[in-house]
Amino acid sequence: MKKQKIKLIVDIPILPGNAFISRIKCGKKNCRCYTDVSKRHKIYQWSGIINGKNTTRTLNKDKYVECKKRIRNYKRLKNEFNKELRKAIEDAPWK
Repeated sequence: MKKQKIKLIVDIPILPGNAFISRIKCGKKNCRCYTDVSKRHKIYQWSGIINGKNTTRTLNKDKYVECKKRIRNYKRLKNEFNKELRKAIEDAPWK
């Protein structure tokens, strides 16, 4: 069987995980967020696995946007790899 090589074109940098926005109330009784759910404060966060442990990091808005971009790059890489994997299974020697 002849060895073949594939090349994946990847936008880097990449980052696995998920970036999301949480809304919290600050706890100050005179703040609007205390009584109005729609006025709660935005918290930008990243969640993923670091050294085998589920981890969440708080981000500022710029870092949140950068994480979203890197996560999108990671998902594209993963999709391309899975596409090649499916092709490899279709061409498996037992077929």
